Amino acid sequence: MSESILKRARPLMIARALSAALTLAVPAILARFLVPASYGTFKQAWLIAGTLAMVIPMGAASSLYYFVPREPEHRTRFVSQSLVWSFVSALFAAFLILAGKPLIDSTFSNEALSAIVPWIALVTFFWIAGSAFEPALTSLGQMRDAAIVRVLSEVLRGLAMVIGAVLTQSSQGLFIGIAVVLGVKAICCFVWLIAKLGFELTRADFARQLGYALPLGAAFLLIIPQQQFHQYAVAAHVTPALFALYSVGCFQLPIVEILYTPVSEVLQIGLGEDGARDDPRQGLLLFHEAISHLSFAFLPSCVFLFLCARQLLTFVFTEQYEGATPIFRLSLITILASSLPLDGVMRARAQNRFLLALSIAKLAATVPLVLLCLRLLGPIGALLGFLVVELFGRFVMLARSARLFGATLSESLPLRELGSQALAAGCALPLSALCLSLFSGWKLMALATSGIAFAGVYLVCLWKLGALPMSWLRSRVAPSSVPSGEVE
Repeated sequence: MSESILKRARPLMIARALSAALTLAVPAILARFLVPASYGTFKQAWLIAGTLAMVIPMGAASSLYYFVPREPEHRTRFVSQSLVWSFVSALFAAFLILAGKPLIDSTFSNEALSAIVPWIALVTFFWIAGSAFEPALTSLGQMRDAAIVRVLSEVLRGLAMVIGAVLTQSSQGLFIGIAVVLGVKAICCFVWLIAKLGFELTRADFARQLGYALPLGAAFLLIIPQQQFHQYAVAAHVTPALFALYSVGCFQLPIVEILYTPVSEVLQIGLGEDGARDDPRQGLLLFHEAISHLSFAFLPSCVFLFLCARQLLTFVFTEQYEGATPIFRLSLITILASSLPLDGVMRARAQNRFLLALSIAKLAATVPLVLLCLRLLGPIGALLGFLVVELFGRFVMLARSARLFGATLSESLPLRELGSQALAAGCALPLSALCLSLFSGWKLMALATSGIAFAGVYLVCLWKLGALPMSWLRSRVAPSSVPSGEVE
């Protein structure tokens, strides 16, 4: 790649940062305008819509990251085929929700949730129908356009949720607002892409695209339920109000979404280009670069959020959600694990069948372990059971990635950078904890001063250790990210 991963992903990261900055207040507003039971109902409904939106399309839009860089002359075909598949998938998902209403009623035993099932179906339809918009623009190299679509859709959706909550103080009002915004996005997706590229379908290329996407989609058919099973298990065993508490504990700040998705997508595109596709060691260099960028932000964030978990949750969600603190602290492990963009490597190297086999094993282990831990330890046990399986799966993917790059397990990681970042985060803890204690009576002041102190010490320590990733500033690959024995 002629440009670093960070530089190519920067428009997407800026878009996610802007949308996160504008919509971070949404959970706080919902927690204040909705009673816990209504907020829990909304989270149950969103869980159903989100699961189907990620599972039913079977990876058709994601396949654009594989085919378009390799066959740019056929981009119209692949984009058009993704649009068709998204529309058909959207219809099927909406039908499943409407037909599955009796199952939803019996599983959740929530009359408020039952009443908004038609709105859940409509939101899911529009969500899937417009899902090819950003992947199509990104795969075409139009990062700025993809960033604009991201910002507008996220901001408008956040505003619609807030307006719905304020006007109706009900979960139904939220879903009506979301349906309007996602409907506009879906229409713009079809009109924009067809006007820009035209429309073309070929049976042979459609078969090739589905041949790539379906094994990946089958893996996601298992991955997404596996990742969300702990939430379904808790939702089915506790009241909506208690599920609201659990959902707040599983709440993640948008730092992962801001960085992980664009870096992983650009890594996937980069690994599909000529140099990295033909030279495994060059691909390893890109993988090291991606890890270094992600861990630079995720590792210290995980440490700092663990420290200030109680203050953060009570500031954002009010004191009634303080009981979610232990769950939130345990969930931070997922941020740390996100430092490894392993799914990008698997997709770029067409390891879809491997992902499918791994997904089957993970789901088979998750269900009994989550249910057992839920019974023994309560809701936090359900999260613990999920995390044990999830970490094991990521270890298996890391071992597979090392083989694909022709490296050992230790060589597959930029250990020097990771060690320096962990040491710097540890050094930043004492001063940050002191600031948190000194301003304990003013939550916003405590969080702000503690965060500034942590970030300052962390960056100074990395600079002193010679491990500050200057590519964040210069859009270049840091020399330290070059594997031993490699020549830049």
